[in-house]
Amino acid sequence: MRWAHVSFVLGILLCLIGAFLMALGEGLLGENHAGIVTVTGIVGIGLIGTSGAIIAGERARSLKPKNQHTRILSACARVE
Repeated sequence: MRWAHVSFVLGILLCLIGAFLMALGEGLLGENHAGIVTVTGIVGIGLIGTSGAIIAGERARSLKPKNQHTRILSACARVE
Protein backbone atom coordinates (compact mmCIF):
# COMPACT_ATOMS: atom_id res chain seq x y z
CA MET A 1 0.00 0.00 0.00
CA ARG A 2 2.91 2.32 0.62
CA TRP A 3 4.00 2.31 -3.05
CA ALA A 4 0.52 3.30 -4.17
CA HIS A 5 0.67 6.37 -1.96
CA VAL A 6 4.15 7.20 -3.26
CA SER A 7 2.93 7.08 -6.86
CA PHE A 8 -0.07 9.23 -5.89
CA VAL A 9 2.18 11.92 -4.41
CA LEU A 10 4.51 11.68 -7.41
CA GLY A 11 1.52 12.19 -9.72
CA ILE A 12 0.42 15.26 -7.76
CA LEU A 13 3.96 16.67 -7.96
CA LEU A 14 4.17 16.06 -11.71
CA CYS A 15 0.84 17.82 -12.25
CA LEU A 16 1.99 20.78 -10.17
CA ILE A 17 5.29 20.95 -12.05
CA GLY A 18 3.38 20.84 -15.34
CA ALA A 19 1.10 23.68 -14.22
CA PHE A 20 4.08 25.75 -13.09
CA LEU A 21 5.90 25.19 -16.36
CA MET A 22 2.79 26.01 -18.37
CA ALA A 23 2.55 29.37 -16.63
CA LEU A 24 6.24 30.29 -16.35
CA GLY A 25 8.04 27.81 -18.58
CA GLU A 26 8.67 30.01 -21.58
CA GLY A 27 11.81 31.45 -20.01
CA LEU A 28 13.08 28.00 -19.03
CA LEU A 29 12.08 25.83 -21.99
CA GLY A 30 11.65 28.33 -24.82
CA GLU A 31 8.64 29.30 -26.88
CA ASN A 32 7.52 25.77 -27.79
CA HIS A 33 7.15 24.42 -24.27
CA ALA A 34 3.48 23.43 -24.41
CA GLY A 35 4.12 19.90 -25.73
CA ILE A 36 6.57 18.96 -22.99
CA VAL A 37 4.35 20.44 -20.31
CA THR A 38 1.27 18.66 -21.65
CA VAL A 39 3.03 15.30 -21.55
CA THR A 40 4.20 16.01 -17.99
CA GLY A 41 0.62 16.75 -16.90
CA ILE A 42 -0.78 13.68 -18.64
CA VAL A 43 1.80 11.42 -16.99
CA GLY A 44 0.93 12.96 -13.62
CA ILE A 45 -2.77 12.36 -14.14
CA GLY A 46 -2.03 8.78 -15.19
CA LEU A 47 -0.04 8.16 -12.01
CA ILE A 48 -2.86 9.56 -9.89
CA GLY A 49 -5.41 7.33 -11.61
CA THR A 50 -3.24 4.23 -11.39
CA SER A 51 -2.50 4.73 -7.72
CA GLY A 52 -6.20 5.25 -7.00
CA ALA A 53 -7.03 1.94 -8.64
CA ILE A 54 -4.27 0.16 -6.71
CA ILE A 55 -5.42 1.63 -3.39
CA ALA A 56 -9.06 0.69 -4.09
CA GLY A 57 -8.06 -2.87 -5.01
CA GLU A 58 -6.00 -3.30 -1.88
CA ARG A 59 -8.81 -1.98 0.31
CA ALA A 60 -11.29 -4.36 -1.31
CA ARG A 61 -8.89 -7.25 -0.80
CA SER A 62 -8.43 -6.37 2.87
CA LEU A 63 -12.21 -6.24 3.45
CA LYS A 64 -12.81 -9.66 1.87
CA PRO A 65 -13.15 -12.39 4.52
CA LYS A 66 -10.10 -14.62 4.64
CA ASN A 67 -11.97 -17.86 5.31
CA GLN A 68 -14.63 -17.46 2.63
CA HIS A 69 -13.99 -20.95 1.20
CA THR A 70 -14.62 -22.65 4.54
CA ARG A 71 -17.82 -20.65 5.02
CA ILE A 72 -19.15 -21.86 1.68
CA LEU A 73 -18.31 -25.48 2.51
CA SER A 74 -19.95 -25.27 5.93
CA ALA A 75 -23.06 -23.71 4.39
CA CYS A 76 -23.27 -26.55 1.85
CA ALA A 77 -22.90 -29.12 4.63
CA ARG A 78 -25.82 -27.56 6.53
CA VAL A 79 -28.08 -27.76 3.48
CA GLU A 80 -27.53 -31.51 3.09
